[in-house]
Amino acid sequence: MKAVAIILAAGEARKMGYSKALIEHEGGKSFLQSLVSTFGKAGCSVIGVIGKEAEAVRDQHPAVHLVENERWQDGQLSSVKAGLEAAFEDGADIILLQPVDMPALRASTLKSLIKAMGDSVEAIRPEFEGASGFPIILSRGAAERLRERDSTETQLEVAVRGLQMRRIPVKDPGVVVNINTPETYERLFGSAPKLAPPPKRRGKKPESTGTTVSTGASAPMEASSEGISGS
Repeated sequence: MKAVAIILAAGEARKMGYSKALIEHEGGKSFLQSLVSTFGKAGCSVIGVIGKEAEAVRDQHPAVHLVENERWQDGQLSSVKAGLEAAFEDGADIILLQPVDMPALRASTLKSLIKAMGDSVEAIRPEFEGASGFPIILSRGAAERLRERDSTETQLEVAVRGLQMRRIPVKDPGVVVNINTPETYERLFGSAPKLAPPPKRRGKKPESTGTTVSTGASAPMEASSEGISGS
């Protein structure tokens, strides 16, 4: 059974100021790099869907399979559909949908969720302390139906409501922590958001000249588990 993860990283990220795929998570890795590593440890192939700042994201992630959604401004579901096409071509049996601004989940959690997918299960998603989280995991059949959803629909959360979704309680808070505002980033990491170092510097101690993300308006500090900020 081949599992393919689709990381949604095409959105504008107005609050952060830069594509969240480029922002540093931990150890010099970007949000996207951290997720690629985590899903890889769980045995998944990974596809990143990019849009805004696509060239910069490609330059930062030369080893990642990236698909560009030229219609990223049409909303989240357009990016999901672009990723699904690539996953089907890759021979996916099950598909995991993950927003790029939720990079803290554990590989062990992913392994447990994938194991929970059976032949009769259409879709599952984790929950932490009663809150719905990510990734959303779809059978091939459910993913094909999602791809055919009305093109006027833009939000993934709305599009998946018609699926038979099984919720799996987990002990991993990373499934609900959404780092989608500068305030949330600073609360978690103790500094303002900054870009991950370029690939040639990866693995070395970051220098003090790291770029700080300039932001406009402030936003609530709470990490949200509702919706996907990056499409």
